[in-house]
Amino acid sequence: MKKTIQYRKINTENVFAKERQSIDLKEFSNNIFWEMFIKQRAEGSEEMKIILMRHGKSEHADRFPISCTDFAKWVDDYDKAGIIQETAVPESTKLQAQEANLIVTSTLCRSIQSAKRLEGKAPILSDMLFREAEMPVTSFSFFDIKLPPSFWAICHRCGWLAGYKGKRESIQEARERAAQASNRLIQLAAEHERVLLAGHGVFNQFIARELLRAGWRGERKTGRHHWSCTSYTYKEPENRQGRLSRLS
Repeated sequence: MKKTIQYRKINTENVFAKERQSIDLKEFSNNIFWEMFIKQRAEGSEEMKIILMRHGKSEHADRFPISCTDFAKWVDDYDKAGIIQETAVPESTKLQAQEANLIVTSTLCRSIQSAKRLEGKAPILSDMLFREAEMPVTSFSFFDIKLPPSFWAICHRCGWLAGYKGKRESIQEARERAAQASNRLIQLAAEHERVLLAGHGVFNQFIARELLRAGWRGERKTGRHHWSCTSYTYKEPENRQGRLSRLS
């Protein structure tokens, strides 16, 4: 069965508030993508690979019970924190990083530090497009009941999945950003062949869904554990390969 790379139409109104326009990434990306892809074919490359890795464990170890109103500050502190440097990186993850020709991160500290801990030789590219799906917060006090931050995180994330956003990014906006992020990774993979993203748990899952929709092969669910890697590959169909060989 013939497979084609698909690019979803994305409304950038929800991704960038200042830009009130819609763009079709298929029209925008196809020429760039196939130009890079043809160059790869001429060099003998047959398969592209995107590795989605979850960052290392955060050093933000504040586990004391807090109120719901204090949770907003806890989230901000978590986003500013790096990772626990003493934790060993799994050898299997290091091998995946050594295989990559480019490592991509978000602009959050835990993502950047994780990429540096991989000990890979590939260059590192940071882009806020790949940041974690934002955690909503609320101003409700809930009688100032103090509970573990993990409890408030689960409650707020469940509310977010159900449609609550507060002043943060909505689930629909995150999905549209994930579609844009997956297209960006595909472009980078077309240029570098093997790309590793040191990303985030929820947003990696959203990206994986978009890659599968675009015809890439891999697991439906990404790894939930820190340093876990999930790979997605794309190999051009035989009929397209023959045509590209003639073009190159």
